[in-house]
Amino acid sequence: MKKLFYLLVALSALASCSSFKKASTPVPSSAPKANENTNPRFIESISITPGKQAISSTEQKEIYQAAYTKAESNHSADNVVIESVNGLQIKYAILLNIPIETSLNFRMLEFIEEWYGTPYRYGGTSKQGVDCSAFVNFFMSAVYGLSVPRNSKEQYSAAKKIKKKQLEEGDLVFFNTRGGVSHVGVYLGNNKFAHASTSSGVTISDLDDDYYDRRYVGSGRVR
Repeated sequence: MKKLFYLLVALSALASCSSFKKASTPVPSSAPKANENTNPRFIESISITPGKQAISSTEQKEIYQAAYTKAESNHSADNVVIESVNGLQIKYAILLNIPIETSLNFRMLEFIEEWYGTPYRYGGTSKQGVDCSAFVNFFMSAVYGLSVPRNSKEQYSAAKKIKKKQLEEGDLVFFNTRGGVSHVGVYLGNNKFAHASTSSGVTISDLDDDYYDRRYVGSGRVR
């Protein structure tokens, strides 16, 4: 009966979710506050594994349901209390392809949720359009309370260089997309990073994706 109750809660949470939509309200140039609404907005046809075909929202729900059931069945005093795992954490566990029991930085999830899908605009610093370095600037300020330089080259110079295998949540990853260090993102875990891409706007990508793997310059830590 208890397991059935958790399953009904999970399905109810999914039923209330809608697709990501681009925000249109402009914000100040300083780091904005994260969205207070923690109901996740599921992404249609996301791909959570490099090279694999994108999965539909129905398949996402099946993954979500299976993961939730597994987490509940594995519940013990040493695990995350399943009742406290909300929809936002579950959604990003799916996006990052990590166990649902994994503890995630909720402030980080709120920030990404607030900005996800914002279109790319060179020099942009608002929800109407943002570039990669401005997004990273806002991210580090809102999530970690840190100030970083405005452009990617300066961010690269300011960061302590680390190896890819040393990457932790909140580290910066840099790429050469048009000569020298010209693109930056924030590492989230499990090889995934958040960034403002020219093609998709604010999104989550994988370091092993061919495009980013070939253009990877290095990683840095500013915390």
